Amino acid sequence: MINTLLRPILERIPENNRVERIWKLAQVDFKKRYYNDKLGLFWALLNPLFKIAIYYMVFTFVFQINIEHYAIFLFAGLILWMAWTEASTKGLSLINTKRYLIENIKFNHIDLYISLTISVFIGFAFNLAAYLVFVAAVGIPFTFNLLYMPLILINVFILCIGSAMILTVIQIYFKDIKHLWAIITLAGFWSSGIFRRGELFLEAFPPLRVINPFVGIVMNMRAISFDGIGPDWSLMGINYATGIVVLIVGIISYKKFSHKAIEML
Repeated sequence: MINTLLRPILERIPENNRVERIWKLAQVDFKKRYYNDKLGLFWALLNPLFKIAIYYMVFTFVFQINIEHYAIFLFAGLILWMAWTEASTKGLSLINTKRYLIENIKFNHIDLYISLTISVFIGFAFNLAAYLVFVAAVGIPFTFNLLYMPLILINVFILCIGSAMILTVIQIYFKDIKHLWAIITLAGFWSSGIFRRGELFLEAFPPLRVINPFVGIVMNMRAISFDGIGPDWSLMGINYATGIVVLIVGIISYKKFSHKAIEML
């Protein structure tokens, strides 16, 4: 029998309209994330702002990095990285957290990963809006190159979905992946060009173009919104190729092995 606490949620999720179902799932996830917090949605904005303030003070006053509008420089990279790590990490426990849906509604389970990423991007939208406000506030002019931003966001979106699905499958056979993933994301965080310009990392280690797509993603985000120039199309092509490969591997591996995770519920 469906738990009475879950019945209102299940009743709100349509079984036939796939798009509406995905959107409802995303809404529920987003609301649950901040429902019990007194500041509610403000945490979606306060969290990156506090991190930016700390990193800004450390790298400006301790390491004495001299980049104009460095706080905005940090902001551009940090919000993209936080969106991906949140979505990918939640993929580790998605099957368990959505067990009540899997057991009671027949639908394509890939929808869970799409809705998860959408819910993360709803919070990301607050951060992105704040970033653009700060860019304008410090006098950095907007250019038509800003219109390329959807291409960058789509790239991050498909990376989020693919990464989350791959991590779900890996966890079936390797329960300690959450600890290893924390180390991997830490390494990626410091090698993504969030604190320094990505060109420095690519010059030092060119394979990073493929290994860590966020170097190119962050560089292009800054190019169109911070520097007012067009994106590096070669980097964007590599980033999209990486994202599409991750997504395809995620879908294929999930369809082939996810039944084992569901059997273990």
